[in-house]
Amino acid sequence: MPTSSIGYWCSIAAHQYFARLQQKLAHLDITHWFYVLLVIDEGKGTLSQKELADKLDLDKVAMTRALDHLGEKGYVERCACEGDRRKHLIKLTLKAKPAVKAIRKAYEELNSEALLGVNKADRAAFMARLMLVVKNLRPADEPVPVTTKRIHP
Repeated sequence: MPTSSIGYWCSIAAHQYFARLQQKLAHLDITHWFYVLLVIDEGKGTLSQKELADKLDLDKVAMTRALDHLGEKGYVERCACEGDRRKHLIKLTLKAKPAVKAIRKAYEELNSEALLGVNKADRAAFMARLMLVVKNLRPADEPVPVTTKRIHP
């Protein structure tokens, strides 16, 4: 095998993972930004666009695109924040509720498939190490812009 590249293999795994995720969620009228909906749901309508971007490690442009797309499809709405006219809170719509349930289920199933043969303790260790890699590569000042480029073998 040529020189190992964590980035290359993570890209291949991510590409396969998200292709499978899209298959599982083909019944929805969106093809990406699934995880954004889960984080919004966990925020229970208290997260601003900036806070959401920070939680997701997305830059301002990517976050705006995601919310515009999800808003156009009827999954989220930006609501005025009482006490701060410049701030908008991001909330799920009624349409999003069943989608969030399906997305959660799809992630659980896919994670189980991806980690087949890996015991519970090793799964937790893997996720901890993966979060450490992300932390180690994170720039100190701001999130890295999201790219749609794919690396193919």
